[in-house]
Amino acid sequence: MAAALERELDALYQLPLDRFTAARNELAKRLRADGQGEAAQQVKALRKPTAAVWLVNRLARDDELDIQRLLKAGESMTKTQAKVARGQSGEAFLEARREEQRALERLARAARKLADREGVGSSAIDRATQTLRAAALTEEGRKLLKRGRLTEELQPPGFEALTGLTFAPEPHAQAATADGQRGKLKEARESLRHLRTQERELRAAARAAARAADRAEAEAQHKREHAAAAQSAADQASGRVEAAEAELERLRQRT
Repeated sequence: MAAALERELDALYQLPLDRFTAARNELAKRLRADGQGEAAQQVKALRKPTAAVWLVNRLARDDELDIQRLLKAGESMTKTQAKVARGQSGEAFLEARREEQRALERLARAARKLADREGVGSSAIDRATQTLRAAALTEEGRKLLKRGRLTEELQPPGFEALTGLTFAPEPHAQAATADGQRGKLKEARESLRHLRTQERELRAAARAAARAADRAEAEAQHKREHAAAAQSAADQASGRVEAAEAELERLRQRT
């Protein structure tokens, strides 16, 4: 029974946002009718996801490959951060950070397409990207993301503490010259600075795109309202035509 309920909940979090509340209440009603009062109460208490969380949960199902890449990168970043803090090499952390960024870029594009298709506001895309990153950096978050069962937006922890760390060489490189070691350290720091700059630029571009999309969305809404008014006028005209035709037919029958 528990497994069946978990499958029902998985399906619930994949529904379009406008169907979530009704489906949740229906599931709670069925559980109560089956004598599962406690489960029904827990289901009834589930909050409707925000647009950003809904995008993340849908991506977990629709873009499984990139989600897996992000999860792997997030887990690697978490493990290698601890190694760097102990004075070991930072190369693995930097590579995991690069892979994380690549996965997030692909997922952000997929999120925008999904938002456009489903009529979700563009402001949710940046929050969805932040939630994706944050979920990938904790064990519990990775588990929920893998299942598409996140219930709230998350904020990613920062790795700013790593900026000033000295990346120690790998054991096999300990015999390298001091100049070579300094070169590797400089390269690692420059790579990390480059990634941070790239992240800031991508966020700025995302915000600019979101503002442009909001303007386009407002214009599209105005056009939809205009089209609806025109359709209403056409329907009224059609009604008048039908009435005139009926009156004509009545007059014909009298002659």
